[in-house]
Amino acid sequence: MSRDDLYIILEVGRAASVDEIKRAFRKLARRYHPDINPGDSRAEERFKRITEAYEILSNPVKREFYDVNGFYTEGVLEQPGNDSAWGFSFQGFDFSHRKQSPFGDFFGQLFARQAMRRDPEPGQDLEYQLAISFNDSIRGLNTSISVFRRRTCQSCSGSGREPGSRDAGCGMCGGTGKTTRAKGHLQFAMTCSDCGGSGRTVAACQDCGGEGRVPGTETLNVELPAGMNTGSRIRIPGKGDAGRFGGPNGDLYVVTNTAPHPFLNRVGDNIHCNIPITVTEAALGTKVEVPTIEGPAVVRIPPATQAGQIFRLRGKGAPSLLNPGQHGDQYVEVKIVVPRIADERSKEILRELARLNPENPRKDLWK
Repeated sequence: MSRDDLYIILEVGRAASVDEIKRAFRKLARRYHPDINPGDSRAEERFKRITEAYEILSNPVKREFYDVNGFYTEGVLEQPGNDSAWGFSFQGFDFSHRKQSPFGDFFGQLFARQAMRRDPEPGQDLEYQLAISFNDSIRGLNTSISVFRRRTCQSCSGSGREPGSRDAGCGMCGGTGKTTRAKGHLQFAMTCSDCGGSGRTVAACQDCGGEGRVPGTETLNVELPAGMNTGSRIRIPGKGDAGRFGGPNGDLYVVTNTAPHPFLNRVGDNIHCNIPITVTEAALGTKVEVPTIEGPAVVRIPPATQAGQIFRLRGKGAPSLLNPGQHGDQYVEVKIVVPRIADERSKEILRELARLNPENPRKDLWK
């Protein structure tokens, strides 16, 4: 399946519904929109390809034609008299895969062959999912990963032609760049699929089959910065698929999935945690040690602290990816643990405490 396949461009399966295609387009459009990537020509080109793919696959008629023939060109389905690119209309013919369609096999064979392109093509961006620990996400990580990618063919230096070979006249079209096809009363000219309209052909490189690239696994050393979180995307320029015919390489994006911490919960660049204290500590006040990403820190609990009260530790959160050198904060929420009273002496002490400090926390409920 070609990298130019519209389903690959939208990152959906061939059986995807219209709603799935729409959701995929919106997701990719947000990622590669020129306003989000100012000055990035590759993102702009990817956005154009995504938009073109969506316009075809979201239209049932265009999608059916594409599924049968492997391509779609604007105007190919127009009525006669509208300057159709093919000189006739396909409407009225059944392009489905059903056996009773008299034209299905003919058009499928006619358009399945594709010309050998020589225009520079940028390589496709790749993603690599990497699971990391909570501590690695905070401190950063140097690691090695194995990526399956297309690299420039060393035999032909990415040209796709057999080393030492020369151009020759195309035998299919006789050097005209056009071929004539006929079926019954239909006759029309189209661009030669063997030479792409140039009238010339070259011998394909034996090592890459004319692709200019060879697939394989490559081990890369990557340095991931401090402050990563689940869903963080780290860009490694030029380590996506190699471009074709002199086109630039795509980029590799390492997407991290961070394991949870047993006590600390990260929200953005801030860290949240709960700390249990006793009733006596809440009433009289105390100092408690709290775990942070930098080690234990002391939090002062003032007298009469209530359950759910939150204390802020400035600068004790995670390092920021967007603002290097800055840290978030840590928020400590108090949970008061009520003791289980088993002996009568303790019960009497609590009753005496209630008599000395009468208070009704529910008095305002009925106002």
